[in-house]
Amino acid sequence: MATIEVIAAVLTAAALAHAYFATPLLFWPLVSLVLTAVVLAMHSPLALSRRMTFLAHAQGHSILTAALAAAVTTALIKGGLTSFYLFVLFFAILLNLSVLAAGRLGYREDVATGVVISLQITATIALLFVVRMVLPTSVDPLALITGEYVLVSWSDVLMQTPFLLISALFPLLYGAKYLYAAIDENYAEAIGLKPRLMDNLFLISMSVAVAASVYTLGSLMPAVLLVMPGAIAVRYTQSLTRQVPIAVSVALISVAVAHFIYTLIPWLWPSAAIGIVLLILLKPFKKGPPA
Repeated sequence: MATIEVIAAVLTAAALAHAYFATPLLFWPLVSLVLTAVVLAMHSPLALSRRMTFLAHAQGHSILTAALAAAVTTALIKGGLTSFYLFVLFFAILLNLSVLAAGRLGYREDVATGVVISLQITATIALLFVVRMVLPTSVDPLALITGEYVLVSWSDVLMQTPFLLISALFPLLYGAKYLYAAIDENYAEAIGLKPRLMDNLFLISMSVAVAASVYTLGSLMPAVLLVMPGAIAVRYTQSLTRQVPIAVSVALISVAVAHFIYTLIPWLWPSAAIGIVLLILLKPFKKGPPA
Protein backbone atom coordinates (compact mmCIF):
# COMPACT_ATOMS: atom_id res chain seq x y z
CA MET A 1 0.00 0.00 0.00
CA ALA A 2 1.44 3.39 -1.01
CA THR A 3 2.06 6.21 1.43
CA ILE A 4 -0.97 8.25 0.45
CA GLU A 5 -3.33 5.30 0.98
CA VAL A 6 -1.84 4.74 4.46
CA ILE A 7 -2.27 8.41 5.33
CA ALA A 8 -5.87 8.33 4.10
CA ALA A 9 -6.67 5.17 6.09
CA VAL A 10 -5.13 6.54 9.30
CA LEU A 11 -6.82 9.94 9.03
CA THR A 12 -10.20 8.40 8.21
CA ALA A 13 -9.97 5.99 11.15
CA ALA A 14 -8.95 8.85 13.45
CA ALA A 15 -11.84 11.03 12.26
CA LEU A 16 -14.39 8.21 12.72
CA ALA A 17 -13.03 7.40 16.17
CA HIS A 18 -13.14 11.07 17.16
CA ALA A 19 -16.71 11.41 15.89
CA TYR A 20 -17.83 8.25 17.68
CA PHE A 21 -16.32 9.08 21.07
CA ALA A 22 -16.07 12.88 21.16
CA THR A 23 -18.89 14.12 18.91
CA PRO A 24 -21.46 11.29 18.62
CA LEU A 25 -23.97 13.48 16.79
CA LEU A 26 -21.50 13.75 13.92
CA PHE A 27 -20.68 10.04 13.64
CA TRP A 28 -23.38 8.98 11.17
CA PRO A 29 -23.05 12.19 9.14
CA LEU A 30 -19.33 11.46 8.87
CA VAL A 31 -19.99 7.84 7.84
CA SER A 32 -22.30 9.11 5.12
CA LEU A 33 -19.74 11.69 4.02
CA VAL A 34 -16.96 9.09 3.84
CA LEU A 35 -19.07 6.72 1.74
CA THR A 36 -20.26 9.41 -0.68
CA ALA A 37 -16.77 10.89 -1.04
CA VAL A 38 -15.29 7.48 -1.88
CA VAL A 39 -17.86 6.73 -4.58
CA LEU A 40 -17.75 10.21 -6.12
CA ALA A 41 -13.93 10.15 -6.14
CA MET A 42 -13.96 6.78 -7.91
CA HIS A 43 -15.71 8.51 -10.81
CA SER A 44 -13.40 11.53 -10.84
CA PRO A 45 -10.48 10.18 -12.93
CA LEU A 46 -12.99 8.66 -15.35
CA ALA A 47 -14.65 12.04 -15.90
CA LEU A 48 -11.26 13.65 -16.55
CA SER A 49 -10.14 10.92 -18.93
CA ARG A 50 -13.21 11.29 -21.15
CA ARG A 51 -13.05 15.09 -20.99
CA MET A 52 -16.31 15.26 -19.06
CA THR A 53 -15.11 17.71 -16.40
CA PHE A 54 -17.48 20.37 -17.70
CA LEU A 55 -20.32 17.88 -17.42
CA ALA A 56 -19.11 16.81 -13.97
CA HIS A 57 -19.14 20.42 -12.78
CA ALA A 58 -22.54 20.84 -14.40
CA GLN A 59 -23.81 18.32 -11.84
CA GLY A 60 -24.22 21.28 -9.49
CA HIS A 61 -26.88 22.61 -11.85
CA SER A 62 -28.30 19.20 -12.69
CA ILE A 63 -28.69 18.03 -9.11
CA LEU A 64 -30.18 21.32 -7.94
CA THR A 65 -32.78 21.06 -10.69
CA ALA A 66 -33.32 17.36 -10.01
CA ALA A 67 -33.54 17.92 -6.24
CA LEU A 68 -36.06 20.74 -6.62
CA ALA A 69 -38.15 18.66 -9.03
CA ALA A 70 -37.90 15.67 -6.70
CA ALA A 71 -38.78 17.74 -3.62
CA VAL A 72 -41.85 19.21 -5.30
CA THR A 73 -42.96 15.81 -6.60
CA THR A 74 -42.35 14.15 -3.22
CA ALA A 75 -44.29 16.87 -1.40
CA LEU A 76 -47.20 16.61 -3.82
CA ILE A 77 -47.52 12.83 -3.39
CA LYS A 78 -46.73 13.13 0.36
CA GLY A 79 -43.83 10.68 0.02
CA GLY A 80 -40.83 10.15 2.29
CA LEU A 81 -37.06 10.26 1.94
CA THR A 82 -37.01 7.08 -0.16
CA SER A 83 -39.34 8.67 -2.68
CA PHE A 84 -37.16 11.78 -2.70
CA TYR A 85 -34.02 9.74 -3.48
CA LEU A 86 -35.76 7.87 -6.27
CA PHE A 87 -37.10 11.04 -7.87
CA VAL A 88 -33.69 12.75 -7.61
CA LEU A 89 -32.15 9.72 -9.29
CA PHE A 90 -34.76 9.71 -12.05
CA PHE A 91 -34.43 13.42 -12.84
CA ALA A 92 -30.60 13.36 -12.59
CA ILE A 93 -30.29 10.48 -15.06
CA LEU A 94 -32.78 12.17 -17.38
CA LEU A 95 -30.85 15.45 -17.34
CA ASN A 96 -27.44 13.82 -17.83
CA LEU A 97 -28.57 11.62 -20.68
CA SER A 98 -30.10 14.68 -22.32
CA VAL A 99 -26.53 15.99 -22.71
CA LEU A 100 -25.65 12.95 -24.81
CA ALA A 101 -28.88 13.44 -26.75
CA ALA A 102 -27.88 17.05 -27.49
CA GLY A 103 -24.47 15.78 -28.57
CA ARG A 104 -26.14 13.46 -31.08
CA LEU A 105 -27.53 16.60 -32.76
CA GLY A 106 -23.99 17.47 -33.79
CA TYR A 107 -22.90 19.72 -30.91
CA ARG A 108 -19.52 19.32 -29.23
CA GLU A 109 -19.58 18.01 -25.66
CA ASP A 110 -19.11 21.45 -24.09
CA VAL A 111 -21.79 23.04 -26.29
CA ALA A 112 -24.23 20.20 -25.63
CA THR A 113 -23.62 20.55 -21.89
CA GLY A 114 -24.11 24.31 -22.10
CA VAL A 115 -27.40 23.94 -23.99
CA VAL A 116 -28.77 21.51 -21.41
CA ILE A 117 -27.56 23.69 -18.51
CA SER A 118 -29.36 26.66 -20.04
CA LEU A 119 -32.58 24.69 -20.03
CA GLN A 120 -31.89 23.49 -16.48
CA ILE A 121 -31.40 27.03 -15.19
CA THR A 122 -34.75 28.00 -16.68
CA ALA A 123 -36.38 24.98 -15.04
CA THR A 124 -34.65 25.76 -11.72
CA ILE A 125 -36.02 29.31 -11.64
CA ALA A 126 -39.50 28.01 -12.41
CA LEU A 127 -39.24 25.33 -9.71
CA LEU A 128 -37.96 27.83 -7.14
CA PHE A 129 -41.03 29.94 -7.85
CA VAL A 130 -43.25 26.89 -7.36
CA VAL A 131 -41.52 26.06 -4.07
CA ARG A 132 -41.79 29.63 -2.81
CA MET A 133 -45.43 30.08 -3.77
CA VAL A 134 -46.91 26.62 -3.27
CA LEU A 135 -44.69 24.61 -0.91
CA PRO A 136 -42.94 27.12 1.38
CA THR A 137 -43.38 24.96 4.50
CA SER A 138 -42.49 21.64 2.87
CA VAL A 139 -39.29 22.36 0.94
CA ASP A 140 -36.25 24.38 2.02
CA PRO A 141 -34.29 25.38 -1.12
CA LEU A 142 -31.22 26.28 0.95
CA ALA A 143 -31.08 22.75 2.39
CA LEU A 144 -31.10 21.37 -1.15
CA ILE A 145 -28.01 23.47 -1.88
CA THR A 146 -26.04 22.87 1.32
CA GLY A 147 -27.31 19.42 2.33
CA GLU A 148 -28.65 18.33 5.72
CA TYR A 149 -25.32 17.09 7.09
CA VAL A 150 -25.99 17.36 10.82
CA LEU A 151 -29.40 15.69 10.45
CA VAL A 152 -28.06 12.50 8.82
CA SER A 153 -28.86 9.40 10.91
CA TRP A 154 -28.09 5.70 10.68
CA SER A 155 -31.37 5.14 8.83
CA ASP A 156 -30.35 7.71 6.21
CA VAL A 157 -27.01 5.92 5.75
CA LEU A 158 -28.86 2.63 5.44
CA MET A 159 -31.09 4.10 2.74
CA GLN A 160 -28.20 5.73 0.94
CA THR A 161 -25.86 2.73 0.89
CA PRO A 162 -27.62 0.64 -1.83
CA PHE A 163 -27.48 3.59 -4.24
CA LEU A 164 -23.79 4.09 -3.53
CA LEU A 165 -23.05 0.38 -3.98
CA ILE A 166 -24.83 0.37 -7.33
CA SER A 167 -22.89 3.45 -8.41
CA ALA A 168 -19.58 1.89 -7.36
CA LEU A 169 -20.08 -1.06 -9.72
CA PHE A 170 -19.10 0.81 -12.90
CA PRO A 171 -15.71 2.13 -11.70
CA LEU A 172 -14.95 -1.19 -10.00
CA LEU A 173 -15.81 -3.34 -13.03
CA TYR A 174 -14.95 -1.04 -15.92
CA GLY A 175 -12.83 1.77 -14.47
CA ALA A 176 -9.47 0.64 -15.86
CA LYS A 177 -10.96 -0.26 -19.26
CA TYR A 178 -12.70 3.10 -19.42
CA LEU A 179 -9.44 4.92 -18.71
CA TYR A 180 -7.62 2.97 -21.43
CA ALA A 181 -10.50 3.59 -23.86
CA ALA A 182 -9.97 7.31 -23.38
CA ILE A 183 -6.39 7.01 -24.70
CA ASP A 184 -7.22 5.20 -27.94
CA GLU A 185 -10.90 4.84 -28.77
CA ASN A 186 -10.20 2.95 -32.00
CA TYR A 187 -8.11 0.38 -30.15
CA ALA A 188 -10.82 0.06 -27.52
CA GLU A 189 -13.39 -0.71 -30.21
CA ALA A 190 -10.99 -3.18 -31.84
CA ILE A 191 -10.76 -5.24 -28.64
CA GLY A 192 -14.52 -5.27 -28.16
CA LEU A 193 -15.12 -2.25 -25.96
CA LYS A 194 -17.92 0.14 -26.89
CA PRO A 195 -16.89 3.63 -25.75
CA ARG A 196 -20.28 5.22 -26.48
CA LEU A 197 -22.11 2.54 -24.51
CA MET A 198 -19.62 2.97 -21.69
CA ASP A 199 -20.20 6.74 -21.79
CA ASN A 200 -23.90 6.10 -21.23
CA LEU A 201 -23.19 3.68 -18.39
CA PHE A 202 -20.76 6.13 -16.84
CA LEU A 203 -23.31 8.94 -16.93
CA ILE A 204 -25.92 6.72 -15.29
CA SER A 205 -23.42 5.61 -12.66
CA MET A 206 -22.37 9.20 -11.98
CA SER A 207 -26.02 10.25 -11.74
CA VAL A 208 -26.71 7.57 -9.14
CA ALA A 209 -23.65 8.66 -7.11
CA VAL A 210 -24.66 12.31 -7.14
CA ALA A 211 -28.29 11.53 -6.36
CA ALA A 212 -27.22 9.44 -3.38
CA SER A 213 -25.02 12.25 -2.05
CA VAL A 214 -27.48 15.15 -2.27
CA TYR A 215 -28.91 14.75 1.25
CA THR A 216 -25.42 14.83 2.79
CA LEU A 217 -23.52 17.19 0.45
CA GLY A 218 -26.31 19.19 -1.14
CA SER A 219 -26.48 19.96 -4.83
CA LEU A 220 -23.18 21.79 -5.33
CA MET A 221 -20.35 19.94 -3.60
CA PRO A 222 -20.75 16.58 -5.42
CA ALA A 223 -19.45 18.36 -8.53
CA VAL A 224 -16.26 19.31 -6.65
CA LEU A 225 -15.66 15.71 -5.58
CA LEU A 226 -16.24 14.58 -9.15
CA VAL A 227 -13.41 16.78 -10.42
CA MET A 228 -10.81 17.70 -7.79
CA PRO A 229 -9.69 14.22 -6.58
CA GLY A 230 -9.08 13.11 -10.17
CA ALA A 231 -7.28 16.36 -11.01
CA ILE A 232 -4.97 15.84 -8.01
CA ALA A 233 -4.43 12.16 -8.86
CA VAL A 234 -3.35 13.03 -12.42
CA ARG A 235 -0.67 15.35 -11.01
CA TYR A 236 0.47 12.67 -8.56
CA THR A 237 0.89 9.74 -10.99
CA GLN A 238 0.99 8.91 -14.68
CA SER A 239 -0.17 5.34 -14.05
CA LEU A 240 -3.77 4.78 -15.14
CA THR A 241 -4.24 1.94 -12.68
CA ARG A 242 -3.19 4.19 -9.76
CA GLN A 243 -5.42 7.15 -10.55
CA VAL A 244 -8.63 5.81 -8.99
CA PRO A 245 -6.97 4.62 -5.72
CA ILE A 246 -5.15 7.93 -5.35
CA ALA A 247 -8.30 9.94 -6.10
CA VAL A 248 -10.18 7.98 -3.42
CA SER A 249 -7.31 8.52 -0.95
CA VAL A 250 -7.31 12.26 -1.65
CA ALA A 251 -11.07 12.41 -1.08
CA LEU A 252 -10.77 10.52 2.22
CA ILE A 253 -7.99 12.83 3.43
CA SER A 254 -10.10 15.87 2.62
CA VAL A 255 -13.14 14.44 4.43
CA ALA A 256 -11.13 13.48 7.54
CA VAL A 257 -9.42 16.86 7.78
CA ALA A 258 -12.73 18.63 7.08
CA HIS A 259 -14.29 16.79 10.04
CA PHE A 260 -11.67 18.15 12.43
CA ILE A 261 -12.00 21.64 10.92
CA TYR A 262 -15.78 21.54 11.39
CA THR A 263 -15.52 20.47 15.03
CA LEU A 264 -13.19 23.43 15.66
CA ILE A 265 -15.02 25.93 13.45
CA PRO A 266 -18.72 24.89 13.42
CA TRP A 267 -19.76 27.76 11.16
CA LEU A 268 -17.60 26.36 8.36
CA TRP A 269 -19.86 23.71 6.81
CA PRO A 270 -18.07 20.35 6.27
CA SER A 271 -18.60 20.37 2.51
CA ALA A 272 -16.99 23.82 2.28
CA ALA A 273 -14.08 22.58 4.38
CA ILE A 274 -13.64 19.67 1.97
CA GLY A 275 -13.30 22.08 -0.94
CA ILE A 276 -10.67 24.12 0.92
CA VAL A 277 -8.63 21.02 1.78
CA LEU A 278 -8.77 19.81 -1.84
CA LEU A 279 -7.51 23.16 -3.08
CA ILE A 280 -4.61 22.93 -0.61
CA LEU A 281 -3.82 19.37 -1.71
CA LEU A 282 -3.78 20.35 -5.39
CA LYS A 283 -0.48 22.24 -5.17
CA PRO A 284 2.02 19.82 -3.59
CA PHE A 285 1.42 16.92 -6.00
CA LYS A 286 3.67 17.70 -8.97
CA LYS A 287 4.95 14.32 -10.12
CA GLY A 288 2.70 13.85 -13.13
CA PRO A 289 1.83 16.22 -15.97
CA PRO A 290 -1.04 18.66 -15.48
CA ALA A 291 -4.48 17.46 -16.62
